[in-house]
Amino acid sequence: MDWGKDLISSWNRKWLSLENTISIKISNILKCNENEIYVGSSTSENLYKLLKSILINNSKIKSIISDNLNFPSDNYVAEGIAKDFKDVTFKLLDYGNEAEANIDKLKEFISKNNGILILSLVSYKSSYRYPIKEINDYCENNNSIVIWDISHAIGAIDIDFHNTNTKYAVGCTYKYLNGGPGSPAIIYVNEKEQNILKTPIRGWFSHNSPFDFSNNYEESNSMSRFKSGSPNIIQLSALEKGLDIILEAGTIKLEKKSIELFNLFNKIFNSHLSEKGYNLITPIKDSDRGSHITISHKESWRISKCLSSPKGRDKKILIDFRPNKFIRISLTPLYTSFEDIYNLTKRLFDIVKRKEYMNHDNEKPTLT
Repeated sequence: MDWGKDLISSWNRKWLSLENTISIKISNILKCNENEIYVGSSTSENLYKLLKSILINNSKIKSIISDNLNFPSDNYVAEGIAKDFKDVTFKLLDYGNEAEANIDKLKEFISKNNGILILSLVSYKSSYRYPIKEINDYCENNNSIVIWDISHAIGAIDIDFHNTNTKYAVGCTYKYLNGGPGSPAIIYVNEKEQNILKTPIRGWFSHNSPFDFSNNYEESNSMSRFKSGSPNIIQLSALEKGLDIILEAGTIKLEKKSIELFNLFNKIFNSHLSEKGYNLITPIKDSDRGSHITISHKESWRISKCLSSPKGRDKKILIDFRPNKFIRISLTPLYTSFEDIYNLTKRLFDIVKRKEYMNHDNEKPTLT
């Protein structure tokens, strides 16, 4: 509507300020300052820009470390960047399981490999949640930096960047923030750390005065340094409505409901599902868990097909399958109901009891 009516005059009327409007709303969700947030690009691009900008401006850093619970894309980015620097190595800590971190092992790994640590606040597979302040404080005392990926956390659990001493983070907005696929990602940098950073991707909008069209590059001294091209107005406009709903509900209340949804699931799981061969992978303790549930079964894939593509009159239930054996259930507290939990657990029980999975083959599509 803006483009059809006002064409390029929409830039001055609304569009140029839209990124700032979104940044303010995200800063309220993360309990940080609006000048500490950049909105745009994808999570992988933002991790690339942030990680490389830290390395460019700190030649003493020789290690980038991560663990096997981190989202693979983050590790791809980190390993690739390490190869761009002669003396920087990428190292991965493997806990020997896909469910939870061993914090003592992680601390030992940090102490032996001071540098930059990249972790997902909530693990994409198991929903394990790291003790964010404990890790931040430990790294600060051991000459290390943490970059948190909050993609599987923001909008579903309460996050307080300032009270947890968080300095750097990236994340997406298309999950619990309701932006949908393709919505812009974010970068967070505590304002005390911003002056030492220089963007690795110089672009029109990262210039201090982009509309002067100068031939000499002068980098913005704000989070705008991470911008490159024009902002995606359609995506930002759609995202704003999703953020408004989150802010109206409040992340404290959303996390409370997420806990209640899990407790109901866990109660039914213990009384009915464990006897049917299901295993609960997600941590039980509230502070150790995000807002999705992961279970496994020897027939996980075919059970997933029964849920998402029922052959009878049963309603379709959308879940995620994660290789090689995990069924991932999203507890989106804004609209997941307690009735939804009951219906899901009943279907999980019935599928195994009736051996419905025998009606499906093991063929997998590209996206599961």
